[in-house]
Amino acid sequence: MKIICTRDNLRRGINYCERSVGKNPTLPILSNILLETEKGLLKLAATNLEIGVISYVRAKVEKEGKITVPAQLLSGLIHNIKDEQVILEYSGQTLKVSSANFESKMRTTPAEDFPLIPKVEQGEQWKVPGKGFSSAIRMVAPALATLETKLELTGICLTLDNDSITIAATDGYRLAEKIIRLAQPVNEKKSFIIPGKSLQEVERIFNEEAKEITMTTSENQIAFQNEDVYFVSRLIEGQYPDYKQIIPENFKAKVTISKEELTSSLRLAGIFSTAQTKDVKIKLEEDRITLHSTSGELGEHHAEMKAETEGEKLEVTFNYQFLQDGLASIPQEEIALSLNGAEGPSMLRGIDSKTKKEISDFLYIVMPIRQ
Repeated sequence: MKIICTRDNLRRGINYCERSVGKNPTLPILSNILLETEKGLLKLAATNLEIGVISYVRAKVEKEGKITVPAQLLSGLIHNIKDEQVILEYSGQTLKVSSANFESKMRTTPAEDFPLIPKVEQGEQWKVPGKGFSSAIRMVAPALATLETKLELTGICLTLDNDSITIAATDGYRLAEKIIRLAQPVNEKKSFIIPGKSLQEVERIFNEEAKEITMTTSENQIAFQNEDVYFVSRLIEGQYPDYKQIIPENFKAKVTISKEELTSSLRLAGIFSTAQTKDVKIKLEEDRITLHSTSGELGEHHAEMKAETEGEKLEVTFNYQFLQDGLASIPQEEIALSLNGAEGPSMLRGIDSKTKKEISDFLYIVMPIRQ
């Protein structure tokens, strides 16, 4: 095998793959990246058996072949060289990586030992906007459950219905839901649960550069791809909670305020909150809100902010970190915090800067701390 390619193209291909590399001591081949020539391109592949990634790099293929090399070693080498052109040449169980000013040789493992990455080709297929889809994953990810006591909650629920795709995550204490539009309506409503870690990797790989992503599902797998990258993950079996029933239709009070000001005040109040519960009390009064936090060990904090308030004068205690996560997911400069008292769910939404109305395609629900 002999390949000539640019350093930047090779770096990009490695970046797509390296976080999918496995770390299983009983299967050391999973810590390798597969290098293989295919249809005049250099194919790179990595898997940890939960997810798999294949990326294609434009290259000049002078001799066909395939081999695997340690991912960390290859990544460290390619990310630190300065020469713009790189030559990969395999001979006698050694891969020689060279350019005008350096030459390195690394041990290899036969490609035949590398696990097969499944191709999801026969299932249903949809096209989603790359920029909108990646942004939606980022917005709902903070609400993912981190403990695997209930496996469904460690996943993100995708529901395709008519001309939209709804992306939702919840850990039982908060809920985030984002709706994006599809270019082509779907014929039948579909819903499935994808591991949160898998979708976060999809967001990292495709990010906002991808114009369009093709999504294909089979009975227990889902694949995302464009012309340069193919990503496959297992699906989570089970039924996602009917979260729609906890979204209130009406609220007792609402405060409209600058996102930056509220975020800053919460950060300050959080310094004096209890470490375990991270509790901060928000009190609504006429044309203002107050934030109060106290800790027996540290002291207490009180802050007052001007705001547009309506409805009842309520006092609600929140985990300030949960509120900050929701605020960070909202791109607008102004937000609406709707409340239902000390025990009911509250909701964050962004405010449109032109119409001054709540934006309906994203919501973040957070439960208060009961005192």
